Amino acid sequence: METADSPHKAFRVNSQFATAKGDITDNRAELRSNMHRKITCITYDEFMHEFLQVPKPAQLSSPSFPSSLPAVPDPWKTVTYKKPTSQWSRRRPPPSSIIAKMMPRLSNRNPFNEMDDPASEVDMYDKITSALNRAKICKNYTFVPTPHKADTNGESREAVDCGMYPNSALGKLEIAPDNKFGRTVWSLVEIAIECKMHATGGDPFDQTIDIDEPIAEGRRHVLGQILSYANLVFRHQHRTCHYMLLFLGEFARIVRIDRSGIFATEKFSYREEGAKLANFLRCYIGRSAADRGHDTTAVRLDPESDEAKRMRARVEDLKKGDYVGQQFQTSLDPEWPWWKLEVTDEHNEGEKRYFLVGKPHFQAPGVAGRATRGYVALDADITKNDFVYLKDAWRVVSDNIDKEGAILEVLRTHEIEFVPTLICHGDVPGQETKTQEVWPRYHSDKKCHLKHHQHYRLVVKEVGKPLEEFTDGRQLFTAIFCAITAHEEAYKLGIIHRDISAGNILLYRETASGDWVGLLNDWELSKKLVDQTEEGRQPDRTGTWQFLSVNALNNRYKTIVVPDELESFFHVSLYMALRLLPHNCVESEVPRLLHDYFDDYSPHSTGRVCGQAKKTAMSDGRVDLSTYNLKKDGKILNLRFKWPGANPEGKEYPPQKLFTTFLSWFSAYYTLAQETEEDAAQQKGKVAKIVNTTARGALAKALSSAKGTSAEPNNLGRDSGPSLSPSSERSREVLKMLAKNLETHGAMRRELANALDNMEWPDDRGTDKKPEDDWVYPKEQVPLGSKRGSSTIDGSSGGRATKKIRS
Repeated sequence: METADSPHKAFRVNSQFATAKGDITDNRAELRSNMHRKITCITYDEFMHEFLQVPKPAQLSSPSFPSSLPAVPDPWKTVTYKKPTSQWSRRRPPPSSIIAKMMPRLSNRNPFNEMDDPASEVDMYDKITSALNRAKICKNYTFVPTPHKADTNGESREAVDCGMYPNSALGKLEIAPDNKFGRTVWSLVEIAIECKMHATGGDPFDQTIDIDEPIAEGRRHVLGQILSYANLVFRHQHRTCHYMLLFLGEFARIVRIDRSGIFATEKFSYREEGAKLANFLRCYIGRSAADRGHDTTAVRLDPESDEAKRMRARVEDLKKGDYVGQQFQTSLDPEWPWWKLEVTDEHNEGEKRYFLVGKPHFQAPGVAGRATRGYVALDADITKNDFVYLKDAWRVVSDNIDKEGAILEVLRTHEIEFVPTLICHGDVPGQETKTQEVWPRYHSDKKCHLKHHQHYRLVVKEVGKPLEEFTDGRQLFTAIFCAITAHEEAYKLGIIHRDISAGNILLYRETASGDWVGLLNDWELSKKLVDQTEEGRQPDRTGTWQFLSVNALNNRYKTIVVPDELESFFHVSLYMALRLLPHNCVESEVPRLLHDYFDDYSPHSTGRVCGQAKKTAMSDGRVDLSTYNLKKDGKILNLRFKWPGANPEGKEYPPQKLFTTFLSWFSAYYTLAQETEEDAAQQKGKVAKIVNTTARGALAKALSSAKGTSAEPNNLGRDSGPSLSPSSERSREVLKMLAKNLETHGAMRRELANALDNMEWPDDRGTDKKPEDDWVYPKEQVPLGSKRGSSTIDGSSGGRATKKIRS
């Protein structure tokens, strides 16, 4: 199977950097988009065979299915083998003869035989769960309807119709004594259950379509709905996969979801073939926790355990300014499960290391994909008692993508500054996606496009602070300078990062009195230059939507190169500056500008591409404020960053100088690229105090080195107009000289170093102009009585709905 050259699609609405948090419709649509072409429906017998190791009827000595799995050791459980091209061990599927001997014959009893027809969807919740509970299929588990009360933990207000819960958890479901309805608890649900009255209209899968995905809008909504529920299970639990039951009128489906895709059974009548559901449940509870999709290397901690007490004790007497301890303290949310996580250290011959964590510091959105989580963790070794940063992810398995820990080892071996220090890393044994392995057996005429994901953990020494917490502009651009320095040095070693974002550049200092520097984090998407193809093999963008280059957004297959990465650094700087530094955009309009520039998109036949605001800024060399700061005379107004308060001496504001310079480079770069494409087509108040400080250590060395660079082209035309036409030979030469600054890192590093060392920087951080989470994109309100009536038109080019509901 050919693996993808580029990992999964960039999230736009669900990104932590999105200006407007998507409503429930937006979020579900994005989950659905990222699961596109990753769904397969198969027969019930095939499903049971592939995922629960139950032989197909023809393979058994008798056509009967097992009534239950006996509580005896699995004779094949410890048998492992190694594929010729893989380093991971798996359980060998048991011979059908062994299964047949171990499993008694089934009494074909249908638990729904005596169930009355439901009169409504609400009636389905009660009747279906009652029938399953009466059948006593699942010892130690209870089926509970939970449609009306959402989980109290977290921002989501979604509740799944029903769920199978361990009996030990029932006390937390607040089950009403009269109707037996309870509260959804995502951290405890074993199997989520969704009910729809309409067998077709409520079915999230459409087997009349080649890819088993529905076209009808109502059915697409249901697909987004079940993906949202799966996402919530994955967010609150440590899972390798999740099983769901769908009741659709008189029919049912069994669904299995992992980070690679979905397999579902064909619809069958549970009124006539209810024994199939009973058999699935018997087999399911008879399997081990790992086989049911639980990550057994993550142990949930009792609040009164010694480990939990130690976690609380570690933050009892924090020193002032201990931002790492404060972050750990914040993660100790009593409403969120705490865990003891195991790391198999490949760096040290498979030694087991353990770390204690609370609520994730960061969780990537989505069901399909890497599902990265980040924790401020406490080393479980009491002799160390150190805070560290632990990353938990489902990495893409590819010959062209190295493990992040291996990349960090190379960088540290070569003494690259401003990158994390590896403590340990390794794959979680036996935990990899199965969907991509099964998929080719049911699509023999197609090349498999699904990605193979392996569960992986990484621990590093440094715990950084979010970039948005910079104290002033100088500290912001210092962090950007450090990150570019790290990127350049890695590039010299033949490694390119490919995911420059505001979340991947951190503030860090070694000691309480040391310099704050930038740390270029998250190297999981990095690649060796020799492994990069000219065009990506799979149409899945690498990186974070808000900070991708125009070219990367417009071409999903594009190989990421240095100009793309430098442009991403620029977008990160601009994003933070728009939020927190002084400029001339009307404050009330900043949220709209942030949305238009960083979140927006333009529709295209190939999918969503770069929004107009970012595209225009890069081509014209300016950020146009005409639609934000309305001017009666209609004159063009460009974004300018300005010295805070009074500036009697007329000092030049460093961020404005830097942005003006960099925009001239990008404008030249895109102007020349456009000309090349066209030619090819033709042929074919208060005076702020100064905050300058003297840099020390690694930062001082890097600044000095950058300023001394002489091999890079000069910043020709800095004060020239940004929109130089390539019509004349002289103009074309100027454009080439400007664009040449983006061929390597040196010119941008030199501009930053000179500004940081040679210019005066004010105390310029202001209040954050990013809106609250309930902000929605403003719509054009048309007054009553106008020719267009009272219609409301969405002002965004994307045209998305703007409901306030959060999910």
